[in-house]
Amino acid sequence: MTCDPLEPSTGLLASAAEPVEAAAPRPQLARLVLLAISVVATVWLILLVHHAVLEVALVAVSGGACAALAVLEHRRPRLPVRIVAVAIGVIVLAAVVLPSRSSRDLWSYAMYGRMVAVHHVSPYDHVPADFPRDPFSRLVSTRWSHQSSVYGPAFSAAAAVDVAIAGDSQLGARLMFQGTAAAAAIGILCLVWRRTRSPVALLWLGLNPVTAVVVNGGHNDVFVALGLVGAAMLLVRGRVRNAGVVLGLAALVKITALLGLVGACFWLWRSGRRRAAASLAATAGGVIALGYLPVVTAATRVLGTANRTITDASPWNPLGDALLGHQAWRDVRSPLAANATLTTISMASTVLVLTLVVVLGWRTATARSPEPPVGTAVACYSMGAAYTFPWYSIWALPLFASRRPSAVAWIVWIQSLVVLAALKLPVHPTARVVEAVDRFALTMVAPVALLIAFVIAAMRAGRRHGAAAPVGA
Repeated sequence: MTCDPLEPSTGLLASAAEPVEAAAPRPQLARLVLLAISVVATVWLILLVHHAVLEVALVAVSGGACAALAVLEHRRPRLPVRIVAVAIGVIVLAAVVLPSRSSRDLWSYAMYGRMVAVHHVSPYDHVPADFPRDPFSRLVSTRWSHQSSVYGPAFSAAAAVDVAIAGDSQLGARLMFQGTAAAAAIGILCLVWRRTRSPVALLWLGLNPVTAVVVNGGHNDVFVALGLVGAAMLLVRGRVRNAGVVLGLAALVKITALLGLVGACFWLWRSGRRRAAASLAATAGGVIALGYLPVVTAATRVLGTANRTITDASPWNPLGDALLGHQAWRDVRSPLAANATLTTISMASTVLVLTLVVVLGWRTATARSPEPPVGTAVACYSMGAAYTFPWYSIWALPLFASRRPSAVAWIVWIQSLVVLAALKLPVHPTARVVEAVDRFALTMVAPVALLIAFVIAAMRAGRRHGAAAPVGA
């Protein structure tokens, strides 16, 4: 029998299909190259010591490769989850092994912990400069050496445990804070995988260079993120009181976790579970009150007098620069000094953030799961506050991680890279054209544009969600 040249499984079409099948592995090779580029650029980024345009470029390269992989893998999966996990593991390991380059916050953590474990005083009544003979005191940034702890009692206790284990070893203390941050980050990735079963969600979050910077800096923001993700998953299962306890503990690390509580309560309320919303708020509030009870007076005083500073990639930076001429706040000798203009801007930014939390949190609370309103609510801070750093983005990013990230998710993701890139700009501005363009784009244009895009995308997301489906008790 002769072969019909028009038969799909034989003849000319069959022979034409053979090269296509043989070429199928090529997209995977291309994606492996993208994966390698992202990993190498991120490790290189945390290796560098000096702020420079090169570091800004590395943020763009690492983030661009990660974004391209997420889009390609969503369209047609090619990378096995084990390869994605190995790549993330390499980045996390490097972030723990290498000294912190982007921030010295972990040394402030160490001093606050040593105040409790070694000096037996309250970190809310003392500052690192009070202990000049302590071997860790000189490691604290001069900007924060006269600042009492703005962190919650739960984190103060955890920091005391870390330094008690490390003793007087600076290496031991660094590894304790970086190691626990890495453990929390891995925990978040495990929860994201359990919720999504998507390699796209893992690489979208784990290959974002901000995640590596968070771990490398030992930032306690990763514990806030872990609490928010865990609480959202508990709410899906109907374990409201347990979620309230977890949210309360997250707020005892950083009080800003309360923004996530607002989003969670809105979701329960709009899902028809008003009693559950009240129960969640009461449980979280009880945990917070119990934790702060021994230190409420001093902690309230510290929080009330916290710094009034504008950071580089804040949407308020253009206004601050116009009024004060501070060059993205990089040529100010005493950035924490009292200033009526900064105080006014700080108060205005607080009003804006709270307004956004209420409006956008309520708008997105019609989603079928609590992650969108909780993520949107906490993202309002990093998007709209006068004082924001890239590690604040980690509060929201895990809540948005999915097989197909939403428009809101991508905006928050891009903003995290913009803030990181702005942080990596040279500390002392120069007249170089490339730097001037980067500085203008990252500190003047992008923050405002991203805030506007965030508001529009969140409002549209709420419209698409429609009425929330009631969830079972």
